[in-house]
Amino acid sequence: FCEWALLISYCNKKCNRKSALDYEFVPKTGMTDNLRDVYRFTSTLSFYFSLLSGKTAFEVNPVDLIAIECLRIFEPEVYGEIVRSKYLFTNNGGERNETTTALVNGILDKASEGKRDSVEGIVRQLFPAIDSILGGRRCGNGFGNGWLRDMRICHHSNFDKYFKFGVYNGELSNSDFKVMLALTGDSTKLSEFLMSLMERDMLANALSQFGSFTDSIPIENANTYIKALLDIGDKIDHENVWLTKLSSNGNARKLVLLFLQRIENSKTRGELLLKCFQDSEGISIVGSILHISESTRENNKTDIVFQDKEFEESKDEFVSKLDSMAKHTPDKLITHAHLVSFLYDWKRWGDEVEIIDWLKDQTDNAEGCVNFLKGFVHKSPSQTIGSHVIKITNSINLESIEKYLSVADIIYIIKSATKTEYDSKGQDAIDAFNDALDRREKGIVEEW
Repeated sequence: FCEWALLISYCNKKCNRKSALDYEFVPKTGMTDNLRDVYRFTSTLSFYFSLLSGKTAFEVNPVDLIAIECLRIFEPEVYGEIVRSKYLFTNNGGERNETTTALVNGILDKASEGKRDSVEGIVRQLFPAIDSILGGRRCGNGFGNGWLRDMRICHHSNFDKYFKFGVYNGELSNSDFKVMLALTGDSTKLSEFLMSLMERDMLANALSQFGSFTDSIPIENANTYIKALLDIGDKIDHENVWLTKLSSNGNARKLVLLFLQRIENSKTRGELLLKCFQDSEGISIVGSILHISESTRENNKTDIVFQDKEFEESKDEFVSKLDSMAKHTPDKLITHAHLVSFLYDWKRWGDEVEIIDWLKDQTDNAEGCVNFLKGFVHKSPSQTIGSHVIKITNSINLESIEKYLSVADIIYIIKSATKTEYDSKGQDAIDAFNDALDRREKGIVEEW
């Protein structure tokens, strides 16, 4: 017991904690036999503690780090198998069958003589997936957010941090998450921080994982947190990756909806989002939420965001913002990344005649037409079997364009365009438009 008391005292000091690390590690683990083992362990652990100490938080779960380091130092063969078996050890929805049970037992059998039970005990505590395979309880999907938030090794997003020196490039550190959480009370600082993550190519990971911290955000930070997300919505990427991974814009919308679910009163919920929308220059996130809400209502389902009054007022605000942009900053709107999604609802909820007239004014020259066409380019990724190269195909649906403008008018105006005068997106738009015209001339029916 003295050896473990020394170890716990050391680790608590390094973590700046009083007694956080004394609940799982007891003499029963049997991983150390004498004081020399403890000193050997602490000498190497010190290096990892200093390496994984972030600016404001520890980058991994200290308890899990101690446990996995025990295996690395005293049971290297088992440790090596864990490193090579990420999917097996973090797939908490995996099946319990003879094959997986045999795989796990084969790994545990690599433990030193007399240490198998101790190793199994540590592994089962570290990895609920393994505990389930060996007959323990199965953890549902609801546990994942807690594991991610607590930096547990059993979550696939945290696993690699325990086996590499520091945090990957492009991967958000625990310190960054803590900073992000602390900034939810200041919309300006939070939006600036999020945009800095985008510059570091870390925003996608940040937004996709921050949902696990939703319940930790003080409820009094509701306005500032939601406004910050609305503020960045129009500035971040909005194209989904393949069919499963949301864009940064999609994840920001998801974070807004997750937070709103914490507010039980539906009227208060709608009033909050409307107020944030009125205070923000961002349009796209609320625009997509309104679109979803309308579809929900048309299917006679309960709108979880708005009551009728707030729904109508939010639509009016959406139209008002676009009307104002069309009048005062038309160049910004015609080149807006979300122009096409805006147009669909703007035309239905606003003055259709005025909107179409505005579009005609903006596309009375080749440059305007190209800017308009850019928004209609659909990118389709494809990959052949055995190839690691992803091919992107650009296409345009002429029927989508004809909801707003005459294709014949665009053909007449754009024929004067010199393709090389435009950027790559403009050139792609011209090519995709011409390809669509060729398909129509050949009688090929648009299928999307």
